[in-house]
Amino acid sequence: MRITPSILERLCELARLELEGEEKEQILQDLQRIVDFVEKINELPLGNVEPLRFVGRPAGYLREDVPEESATSSLLFQNAPKSDGLYIRVPKFGVKNE
Repeated sequence: MRITPSILERLCELARLELEGEEKEQILQDLQRIVDFVEKINELPLGNVEPLRFVGRPAGYLREDVPEESATSSLLFQNAPKSDGLYIRVPKFGVKNE
């Protein structure tokens, strides 16, 4: 597809842009390069390629749910300030009734 000055005029009208002289010529060349690039991509055999939803790893990415070895209770209680062997002891906290 060739970007003609009349197509550029119509695009400028739709975008409410006022371009003059050298600026108009530069935009015309830039748009033509963009269209040429897209046409080049269209030449590639992409029939069996799944489209990407995200370029990188999406936010909230979930890993595979694979069981892993966890720390043993003796190691957990080793760093606890107080414990009774089964639980870590913490001071009571909460809202006081006044």
